[in-house]
Amino acid sequence: MENQKNTKEYMNAEETATLLSQTMRDMVERKITARHALAVSRIAIALAKVIEVADLNVRVEFLEQVLKKKK
Repeated sequence: MENQKNTKEYMNAEETATLLSQTMRDMVERKITARHALAVSRIAIALAKVIEVADLNVRVEFLEQVLKKKK
């Protein structure tokens, strides 16, 4: 996994998908074990859920601001 990010940065959905794709390739090419790939995929799936919730929160906050301005 050469594309390591600074630990202070957050991954977005596209980067998470790329990570999962690369993990699958690495497992198929036997660069990593299935156990390692499973661990990475579990973390990536959890991260994808967090990204989704964070995105929804931003959207809800935006809608709330728009509604407040219309009052």
